[in-house]
Amino acid sequence: MRVAMQRTNTCSCNAMQQRQALRQVALPSLRASSGRRVVVVRAGPAVDDDEELERRLAKLKQAKGETPYGQTSKAPVKAPEETPKKKKEKVVYDFSGETVYYEGPPHRGDLAINVLLGTTLFWLPLTIAALGRGLFVNYKFTDKRISVSTNAPWKTEQLDAAYQEVKEVRSIPRGVGVWGDMVVVLRDGSKIEMRALDRFRELQSYILKRRDELVPRSA
Repeated sequence: MRVAMQRTNTCSCNAMQQRQALRQVALPSLRASSGRRVVVVRAGPAVDDDEELERRLAKLKQAKGETPYGQTSKAPVKAPEETPKKKKEKVVYDFSGETVYYEGPPHRGDLAINVLLGTTLFWLPLTIAALGRGLFVNYKFTDKRISVSTNAPWKTEQLDAAYQEVKEVRSIPRGVGVWGDMVVVLRDGSKIEMRALDRFRELQSYILKRRDELVPRSA
């Protein structure tokens, strides 16, 4: 019995030792396997951090208007300077020895009608303007020029235009065609206005005739 019990104890001890040995071998392998991390590497373009940083700095400098390192700065393109336009010299005409073709104030019919209509407050400003024209304005047409003079206490003015400077003449009949308003347009764009002009149709034809006679055909 003792021998059998000893054998049993010996077998159980051997089994325990084998189990412990297996545990000692298995634990490091389990620890190693549990401590390992799976790293998945994906293929892709390798980006250098320094190059990426330099690119960003270059973009920032270009946005600020600065020149990035390693690049030459371009000189700003200067706009071509505009050459100043030469002003046309004003032609001076000699009006000496001229002959008067017509001279007179605005037609008196215009003044009479405006005075009659001046009894209404609506027409009163036009009546005052007609009185000023009739008293202080004078029209003169010579063989060399057109002249409109104003000699009022508050205003003194004289407009002269040579026939060579006339571009266009416009007229509108007034007072049942007895008198009319005339506008003489000059080559420089300025205008001479004449209101209540007597013999306006005749004077319009005379202006155009003198212009054609004095202006060269090549002009």
